[in-house]
Amino acid sequence: MIDRNGSLLAVSEFVTPRENENPSKQTVRFRTIGDATCTGAVQSNASDLDEVIAEVAASRVTERGSRADDRRSEAAMEDRKKQGYF
Repeated sequence: MIDRNGSLLAVSEFVTPRENENPSKQTVRFRTIGDATCTGAVQSNASDLDEVIAEVAASRVTERGSRADDRRSEAAMEDRKKQGYF
């Protein structure tokens, strides 16, 4: 995982660490369905559905709070739609 502008992103062929980023292994879960290049993870030790529900209920971060697209610009998702992403 890398922390990019407050979003935890999985390192992959599409998301590579920049010079100043140090990848680390973390226990996380993804709160929203989305593309790996724009969906951030949240740290989590939940191991079953009841624990996930308890984490979500206690969270102060909204479901969209981990979306890297929203940190790029307010119109990032709309821009992707215009480019045919959806």
